[in-house]
Amino acid sequence: MKNILFVSHSSELNGAELWLVESLKRLDKHKYAPFLIVPRPGPLEKTAKDLGLETRVVPMKWSLTEKSKIWRQPFAWLWNIHSVRRLANIIREKKIGLVFTNSAAMRGGAKAAKRMGVPHVWAIHEILRGKNPFLYYMFGSKPLVNFILKRSAKVIVNSEICRAAFPDSDKLALIYNGVEFKSGDENRQNAIRKELGIREGDLVAGVVGKIYEGKGQREVILAVAALSRQYPNLKLLVVGEVRDDTYYRGLQDVAKANGLEGRILFVGYHPDLVNILKIMNILIAASVVESFGRAALEGLAAGVPVLAVRAGGLPEIVEHGRNGFLVDSRDPQEIARAMNFIFQSPAKAKEAVEEGFKAVREKFSLDQQIRGIERVIDETLG
Repeated sequence: MKNILFVSHSSELNGAELWLVESLKRLDKHKYAPFLIVPRPGPLEKTAKDLGLETRVVPMKWSLTEKSKIWRQPFAWLWNIHSVRRLANIIREKKIGLVFTNSAAMRGGAKAAKRMGVPHVWAIHEILRGKNPFLYYMFGSKPLVNFILKRSAKVIVNSEICRAAFPDSDKLALIYNGVEFKSGDENRQNAIRKELGIREGDLVAGVVGKIYEGKGQREVILAVAALSRQYPNLKLLVVGEVRDDTYYRGLQDVAKANGLEGRILFVGYHPDLVNILKIMNILIAASVVESFGRAALEGLAAGVPVLAVRAGGLPEIVEHGRNGFLVDSRDPQEIARAMNFIFQSPAKAKEAVEEGFKAVREKFSLDQQIRGIERVIDETLG
């Protein structure tokens, strides 16, 4: 059995962290003994401990940032010197055979692995080059991807758009995120409808993800505004934590300015995402920063017609006219036209749902994700 140190860049439960915790939960415990590092207490730490996984907090700061905060990076690198030392001590203490870093945002795992002479695997969940990179490195994307390749025996990417940042290399392994089918609870769905004030006969659209500009909630609200007279029973669920308070207040102002009070429902983070999805008539993914798009995949698995913007990794999940629907931009009028088409084409929507189930089974299953990760680990360990 090999002891493996998994280093998470956060202790939240967003897409990358869910990918990690689902992997840790299902890895073959006869072959691997996982040990998790998180940079602070939080939901991921609690979930891991509830699963019986040994977990420790080692405070670390992100080595990469948004473009506007690049100036912070040298201070983070200096601050993390102590964190790398602590990680190296844990590698020695736990007799770690492999270090596995989850996300490009953190470099401490790679540095500690090099210091202790153990192999390192890096799982990248971000778009690092192109028009809308999620994170920036102050010296540019080329030195960043070269550093990732140089410090890793294997690099896992979760989409073709993510892989596009890297030169050709036999170190790269494409492993799509996986989900599993989960049956909903009709009683729970009725309770959610009552809680949110959704009546029988209402049309329910939804957008899922942290609330900030990159996710496109504003454009979806404006699309709903464009359809508000045609569909007076249309409501929008905005599901997710607030990341940008100014942007969130702006969304509320847009809803009010368009007379949509009571029709734009800010749900916040909701632990019962499956049943939230199952009360939707359509899920809209309007993000331009997704290297993959887990919410869209969750929608396919939940049997919800999915409308996505042709950006990032979303077109790798949603095939237009087959298992979902795509629009070429976040223009609210274009989103509104596509929503109207889906509402007016129930047969097409039903076909898309059926093909969505098929895509999840054949391409995006959780079993395929776990097999891919175990294969990478086995190849790295020789």
